[in-house]
Amino acid sequence: MTTKAWWREPTRAQWMSFLAAWLGWVLDAFDFTIYLLVMKDIAAETHVGITAVSGSITLTLLVRLAGGACSGWMADRWGRKLPLMLSLLWFAAFDSAIYFAATFQAILILRTLFGFGMGAEWAAGTAMAMESWPANSRKVASGLLQAGWPVGFLLAALVAYFVVPALGWRAMFLIAAVPALLVVPIRMLVPEQPSWPNQPRTVRASALRELAAPGVLRMIVLGSLVMALGFIVYYGLTSQYALMLATELHLGGQSAFLHVIAFNIGMLVGVILAGIVANRWGVIVALVAPALLMVPAIPLFVGAVPGLLGVGAFLGGLLGVGYSGVTPVLTTGLFPEHVRARAIGIVYHVGALVAAFVPTLIAWLATTGGLKLSSAIALVCAVGLVAMSLAVLVLRREIVPPELAAPGERPRYTPVPSPARGSAPALTGAAPRERGVELRG
Repeated sequence: MTTKAWWREPTRAQWMSFLAAWLGWVLDAFDFTIYLLVMKDIAAETHVGITAVSGSITLTLLVRLAGGACSGWMADRWGRKLPLMLSLLWFAAFDSAIYFAATFQAILILRTLFGFGMGAEWAAGTAMAMESWPANSRKVASGLLQAGWPVGFLLAALVAYFVVPALGWRAMFLIAAVPALLVVPIRMLVPEQPSWPNQPRTVRASALRELAAPGVLRMIVLGSLVMALGFIVYYGLTSQYALMLATELHLGGQSAFLHVIAFNIGMLVGVILAGIVANRWGVIVALVAPALLMVPAIPLFVGAVPGLLGVGAFLGGLLGVGYSGVTPVLTTGLFPEHVRARAIGIVYHVGALVAAFVPTLIAWLATTGGLKLSSAIALVCAVGLVAMSLAVLVLRREIVPPELAAPGERPRYTPVPSPARGSAPALTGAAPRERGVELRG
């Protein structure tokens, strides 16, 4: 029997759904990271300090939870496509409005509102992408989906490299309106999952009760813990990286952008490799191995060896956050379909909520705690990487579904049951019905 290559398995409709989610994630990343790249310019023009501009990141991330919860509820009630389109319109509108903001207070308000749409995109888009993809190659697809984030960050750095010196930082936010254009092809070309129009009202009416079910709630708590530790590392590496390069390390604007580009090239390679590693050796290896390898590389990332700063930037993306390539497939595998979009939205954004204080913490350590900015970044990231690795190893038998484990490993995984027959759509292509964790194949 001939085995199809993984990219030939999906149908045209499945590819359309995946590409819509992927492009949404790219543009979400583009709009979010614009601010990180021009923090120094905003602080200089509006006469505020590092703590204030860093605090704006915290507010943006705090609001993500509300956006993710709202989008997840909509996605489980009306399907994945509508909230995906609305989220794109939302975050594009509020981010582009910063072009016209006259004060830092106005920027603060607009970026905070932007966070709602940013959170909404991930919940709907991830559920749609993972559910639409064939089960055999879903771990590879997970890496490809997560690769959309470094692609968006990379595009933001490339645009900043040319636009900021020529037109100033505000022009970056005007470009942020571009994601709204993606709504048109999504509306026309992306099909909705066929089960949603037939979903019974009895299932839709019990949203809170379903999420509070013991098995679901346990997975939400454990998933949120691991996600929070991963986010602590990511925001530690990225939130003040461009600021550190431009201030403490005295790199020119374009040189700083080039190092951000190197970081995102590393992350792009890392998330794709994570999917491949997970497909062969399981998600635990894909998560823990690069995280622990990054710990001794942190000094290179923060400029302890100036001649190797570019190498450190690349390793920061490759090892420091590349493991996030398995995030979509791991989180979607924790929950049955009838609560999946809501649950993964909560897990993802509760993790972001906990880590939202990292930018402010680093700024505080650098201004009040007596550390250099580079030292504060290194300390937070090292602690986060070790803590995340330990948590994953300790909880591996609890959070990894059997189909995601390494060959020969038998995880002590407690499946979350799906509703009784007739109360929710069946999971197409699922293995034994009682497992309730399979994604649509």
